[in-house]
Amino acid sequence: MPSDLARVRRHLAVQSKVLEATLVRYYHENDERAFFEWLSRIKCVKGFDGRGTTLFITLSRKPNDNDLRELLAFFYRYKIDMRQLARFENDLNRAWFRDRRAYWYRRVFGVSASAIQQG
Repeated sequence: MPSDLARVRRHLAVQSKVLEATLVRYYHENDERAFFEWLSRIKCVKGFDGRGTTLFITLSRKPNDNDLRELLAFFYRYKIDMRQLARFENDLNRAWFRDRRAYWYRRVFGVSASAIQQG
């Protein structure tokens, strides 16, 4: 029988406005405070709820370019799985979001087949 957390994850995975931060490491209590203060200031974040070792981050809307750039920085800084941000790619942000030189590219989109062949 699936655990409550597994049921919650399945339910929330269907919703594109929920992100997961699992096993976030804080190096000091001030680091933890900075994490939640920053998260609270991201304009598209509606709220968050912790269950077990996972923090579920609920967005109020799809992130605009500034929101997405901030989420990229936040996820990168706290080593949160960035692959889940790939769902926010669209025709308007593709040019900068898919920039292979960007610090986030591999963590969001992985390594492309052409990059493997060239490597």
